[in-house]
Amino acid sequence: MPSAASLHLSIDDAKALKSLPAATQITAKRALQGSTADLARLIDSIPINNFSRFCCLVPIFHATLKSVQVPNYIDPKIIPAIIRAKLALFGLVRITSVACSASTGVKDDVVTKYIVRSWDEIYPWMRFFARNCLPPPYDVSVTPPRPDLCSVFDAVKLCVNPLSLICTKSEEGRHMLRSSVSVQHFVAQLWILVGNIRGDVLPGAPGTTTDGLITKLRASFALTNFVCVSESEDPDKITLPLSNYIQAAGGVKPVVFTLLRYIRRITRDAVAVAEPRSWTPRDESVKQLHLYTLGLNYSFQFLQTISRQDASCRAQLIRQGSIRTVVDTITQILPRILVQKNEELDFHPQLGLADRQKVLWSGYSYIASAIRDADDGVTAVCQAIDAGLLQTLEKGVVCPPHAHRRDNNPVRGRLGDIELLFLLATFFIYHRVVGSICRHWFRMQSVPTKRLDIRDEGLGAALEIVLTSTISAMDHRSVEPINFHEYRCSGPGCPMWASKFVSKKRRCSGCLVSIYCSEKCQRTAWRNGHKKWCQVLRCTVGPWGSRDIRTSLQVIAGFETSTISGKTKDVETQVREAQQQFPAFSDKLVLMLDMTVYPTEIHVLPVHKVEQFPGEDPVWPEIADEIHQRSDSPPKGYMFSVVKVHLGKSKFMLFSPSTALRMAFEAQYFSDDEACGSVDEDDTDDSHTLGDEDLDYDSESLDDKCDDI
Repeated sequence: MPSAASLHLSIDDAKALKSLPAATQITAKRALQGSTADLARLIDSIPINNFSRFCCLVPIFHATLKSVQVPNYIDPKIIPAIIRAKLALFGLVRITSVACSASTGVKDDVVTKYIVRSWDEIYPWMRFFARNCLPPPYDVSVTPPRPDLCSVFDAVKLCVNPLSLICTKSEEGRHMLRSSVSVQHFVAQLWILVGNIRGDVLPGAPGTTTDGLITKLRASFALTNFVCVSESEDPDKITLPLSNYIQAAGGVKPVVFTLLRYIRRITRDAVAVAEPRSWTPRDESVKQLHLYTLGLNYSFQFLQTISRQDASCRAQLIRQGSIRTVVDTITQILPRILVQKNEELDFHPQLGLADRQKVLWSGYSYIASAIRDADDGVTAVCQAIDAGLLQTLEKGVVCPPHAHRRDNNPVRGRLGDIELLFLLATFFIYHRVVGSICRHWFRMQSVPTKRLDIRDEGLGAALEIVLTSTISAMDHRSVEPINFHEYRCSGPGCPMWASKFVSKKRRCSGCLVSIYCSEKCQRTAWRNGHKKWCQVLRCTVGPWGSRDIRTSLQVIAGFETSTISGKTKDVETQVREAQQQFPAFSDKLVLMLDMTVYPTEIHVLPVHKVEQFPGEDPVWPEIADEIHQRSDSPPKGYMFSVVKVHLGKSKFMLFSPSTALRMAFEAQYFSDDEACGSVDEDDTDDSHTLGDEDLDYDSESLDDKCDDI
């Protein structure tokens, strides 16, 4: 058995033990002599209060860990030494936890002093117990190699609790997590393991326990993962790339699946918390709700961090329904978060209303960043609206405004409810999004209307504006003929509907807008004016020829026309200012409508200064002249209008959809009423039940219902 001298206790540490009660001194002396039972009694003797008197036990735990070398293989003779190391690790975690939970007289550096500075002694034992006493991360049903050394219950606590203490109380420890490849690999594997555990009881857990260890681990471990992938507080310190963590966890899919599983389970645990009896900071249910709220807050931040840093994670998250998961979570926990009972709780520094609102802010921030940074923002917006985001935001008006909204310029990634609403509104110009809006109003008709006590007037006013815009979007989409360039042959005078094409439809490879039933119609259209307007139409759908833009030209044109007519005075003012600013180009001005922001902004610029637009092409003066000749109300002071739109992170400058559609197809759809009227009634009905796969349209059955709303 090792003696006190062999454990390397200093003279000062030995003297400090004399401040303990006599019985504790005897127990400590026997523990120093190698008694496993006395080491366990020493841990149990650490009180929750007056912990400072027992801090002198820390050198005993450190000395015990130093005296035992981590074995490469387990021999029966060294099992007692392994048990002593386990108890020493438990003692360090216990006394550090008690010190951190004290309300006064304790600094955050106790974790750095007791755990981080001794990490080289503690971490090898954490890995040892994880390797021998925990099941494999991806198959938790497998029995651990050596369950006799430590139960799964105790092994999880030994591995997770030190990491949680480091993340919450030690800046030096957080930097270690961000910069150590080995530690990040350990954290990632442990995170996958805890995420795959089913149920709330671990093997080896005491039968009388009511602490809900697994549910608390899920909530607290979210912070550990967020710390591993977040940026350091000190910009001069190096952090590992996200790819290291993803590789350690087994790839993008395991990370995404596990993270969404964590969020759903924490949400389930939060909803299952019993209704607090007193709604005071001392109520156990209030404390549990606070823990789960923190877990969801850090899970959302982890979600946003990996989405922003890795494009493959961002795409996989959206494919797996991350936005829907976040909206469902906010919807379920909203009644528990926006509770206002008394001043003691509402203004509490940790449990107060402002702190509880952070989880909503983090959720909205992720949704906004996912939409804004996505390659396909339209899909993300549809997912959010279909999940009920507009209804959820409407419920938020009962709560006072969040403190973050007072910032005039919120930093990247800190968008809140109003900012998210306005971001959604910039996508109301797309056909698919309008379909989701129709489904939203269809659902709202079946829900009883409740009058809400509006306490957040800013959010209430923003909701009213945006919901009005949704109605305008549905009106623009329902204008007859609906998406005529997608439903009928573009050949002059041809009444053929796309569903009646004998052969596969022919789409013009130049403009990607016009479709034809035959080569004859295509050639005839080319000779009758499409040759001139083909380039214009291509500039109307953008350089990529996006399907979302192509099928949404009618809605974009509707918003364009209504914006210009509703802001006539602003347009005239902008034109006069541009003529004064650019006198050499007063006859080559264009009106730009920036629909990437809400409300739409108006600018007047020379055509060659318009971003991503081929303004130097000589065709545009000719087009402008024809517009002025053929239009009933030609533009005043500018050549034509252009529209700036976005699909997420990609932004495009489009030639005026309203002008292009009317000028390019005027003879076919707008002037030739007889051609439109000569179509059989059956053919007209077929336009609403198209079956051609080449049209790439989703089912219109529900949308047709919504058009009647």
